[in-house]
Amino acid sequence: MTIRPHALARAENTTHAWLHTVAQELGSDDPEFTFRAVRTWLHCVRDRLTVESAAHLAAQLPELLRGVFYDGWSPSRVPTKADAEETAERFAHEAMIPLGEVHPVAAAVTAAMREQFSPGQLDTTFANLPVRLRALFEPDPDRAPGGDGRTGGRGEQTAERVPSQRNRAEAAVNERLADFERHLQALTEAVRVLAVGMEEVPVDEPSTQRAARAARRAHQLLLAAGREL
Repeated sequence: MTIRPHALARAENTTHAWLHTVAQELGSDDPEFTFRAVRTWLHCVRDRLTVESAAHLAAQLPELLRGVFYDGWSPSRVPTKADAEETAERFAHEAMIPLGEVHPVAAAVTAAMREQFSPGQLDTTFANLPVRLRALFEPDPDRAPGGDGRTGGRGEQTAERVPSQRNRAEAAVNERLADFERHLQALTEAVRVLAVGMEEVPVDEPSTQRAARAARRAHQLLLAAGREL
């Protein structure tokens, strides 16, 4: 059978157009990285879908990307039970990027794919995913529209891009440190109040009563600090 060259050219051109859209979202001029990101995205999403849902999604892909989609697929083993953490680790390994870049890269691919699929297709597809896994692939609500805040080169993040998992982790650590500092200040004040109450000073009030009142005050300070934390 003779395959007309222009038939293959159309398939290649369509695939290149899709990959170009993804590359723009990623802010990358590295075609190999772009292809790895797309292939990994397709496989990670595919393996969490039922056979029917995967078929619906694949039907809208260009022919060459459809082949990538089905490469290595085992319909008897889907949907897998991989959670968000396992999927992120797989994405990082297959796309060859740091774990902290998984969300921004996956979200950029999602944004580009949403432009190519029919309206509502990805929403229907992602509705089959657990909430935390869906959040891994979806752009953050405050993400700038295409054109700004994209990753550069091999998925390098810029200041305008959605926060990476690393940034969110650092923010969580900073918040816990601030909580610890407030707790420490409350404890210091409670110890000071208790120490003053225990001091032997010439006053009319019996020392036992003074100490008891100081202990109650220290206890109240610690309770108040606990409610704030």
